[in-house]
Amino acid sequence: MKFLYSKKTVQFIIAVCAVMFSANTAFAQECSSVTLDGSLYDIVFSWKKKRVAVESHWAGPGFAFSNLRGLPDAADLIPERSYSVSLNVEDREIPIHPHWLLVSGIGFDWTRFHFGGNVSLQNKGGHTDFFYDDRTYKDSKLLVYYGKIPLLLEYQTHANGKTFYMQGGVEGLVKLYSKSCIEVNSGKGIDREEFRNLKILPVNMRLFLHVGFSKFGVFGYYQPFSMFQQRRGPDLRSFGAGISLN
Repeated sequence: MKFLYSKKTVQFIIAVCAVMFSANTAFAQECSSVTLDGSLYDIVFSWKKKRVAVESHWAGPGFAFSNLRGLPDAADLIPERSYSVSLNVEDREIPIHPHWLLVSGIGFDWTRFHFGGNVSLQNKGGHTDFFYDDRTYKDSKLLVYYGKIPLLLEYQTHANGKTFYMQGGVEGLVKLYSKSCIEVNSGKGIDREEFRNLKILPVNMRLFLHVGFSKFGVFGYYQPFSMFQQRRGPDLRSFGAGISLN
């Protein structure tokens, strides 16, 4: 049988196939070389494995129903009117593995608690506590606004262009603003009163867990330390659960 290709051409084809096989096995070769009869040939391959971008999932808006642990019997929390609105402005990630990353950032949290039972939080004599009033209350609430700095560990995996993620850790809290407000029915209208200097801790933290798929997630948090300074306020610890958009 007469060959259509020269011996040199056949040797070149065999050498190229061998290099292609080795490059495919390594998944990382972009360029390989073949030497044939003293001539050097560079061969470029285009099947390098594409990596999915690793991005954290903490930044974005969120809404949670909030509650308090440690309330006295006289303070009746109204759960459907007690909530927090968060806006996590920016996050940064440090990849430590194709599926794992460290996350930090900056955000804000606006929390309000509404109480029934004609009680209000007030600071009297340098101590904050719930005080009963025999007037008719229309509303009694506590507002606390925080800045947040998280330190989280996130796991994520990808399927069909979508990302499943789970992150947990702590959110550091810096108090920006707080007050207690009441609205009292005086018979001639509604009187409003505000109380400041409530001895809320200026710096605190809470445990945070966040699970989601694609752009949507659910999260929960728990504050292991009291909201108030020790021996200067009630031992109240906030917790809640909500949804997020990332």
